[in-house]
Amino acid sequence: MMLHFVRALAIAASLSFVALSAETVKVPNEEAPIATITIPEAWNSEPIDDGVAANSPDEAIFLAVVVVSSEKGMDAEIEDTFEMLKEHKVELDPASKKENKFEINGLAAEEMLFQGKDEDGPVAVSITFVTIKDKVVVLTYWVSTAEEKKHEAEVGKIVNSLRPAS
Repeated sequence: MMLHFVRALAIAASLSFVALSAETVKVPNEEAPIATITIPEAWNSEPIDDGVAANSPDEAIFLAVVVVSSEKGMDAEIEDTFEMLKEHKVELDPASKKENKFEINGLAAEEMLFQGKDEDGPVAVSITFVTIKDKVVVLTYWVSTAEEKKHEAEVGKIVNSLRPAS
């Protein structure tokens, strides 16, 4: 169950998808992009500090993509991520923590995976760190475990769209 997110990446990399309407977003912003990521237009996305946040149309998935530039920034981002989860009443099971290393478009990625629960039931959380130049892109993925399988290919496609900005 903990590896659903990594499996989604593998599925997305190995399947051909019909093109859907999507928006390529520059993070942290249009003025100073470090990376781009493509989010389906049907998703509700909005700019946030140093990045973008998006929800799937059925609100089963929350995805945030932010850029941090220093170790202090990384520590603050991790704290902010855990605080955001707490504000949404997500309780993580520390014993469920798993770590993975993989690549996204040739970029080294490290992921922390957790199981937990929120007001609606069991959830899976992924926090992934991708180094691009001297910055780190942090992708946070939170999904109801009941809906995780339904969305894994779509989430994999979004994550696999992450690229350095040109």
